[in-house]
Amino acid sequence: MNITIKYFSWIRVKLKKSHDLIELNETISLKELKNNLISKDPIFIEIFKDDSVKYFLNLKELNDDDRILNDGDVLAFLPPVTGG
Repeated sequence: MNITIKYFSWIRVKLKKSHDLIELNETISLKELKNNLISKDPIFIEIFKDDSVKYFLNLKELNDDDRILNDGDVLAFLPPVTGG
C-alpha cells in the first residue's frame, strides 16, 4: 500500500522536501500514520501540535484522525499561508 504525503509552506521548508511516498504493509489510520512519522523525525511533533495546520485527503479536508487511509491516497499538510 502506498500513500503520498505532500508538504506545503513552512512544513516544506522545515522538512526540506515537498512530498513523501510512504509504503505500508497494512491499512493504517491518520492517527497511526502521525505516530509513525513522529517516530521517524521529531520535527513532526511541531507540525502536529500546530492546530492551524489543515489536513486534506484526496483534496477534501480531513478532520477525523481515525480515518483509515487506502492505497493510492494523497494526504496534504497545509498550514495557513499569508503574503501579499
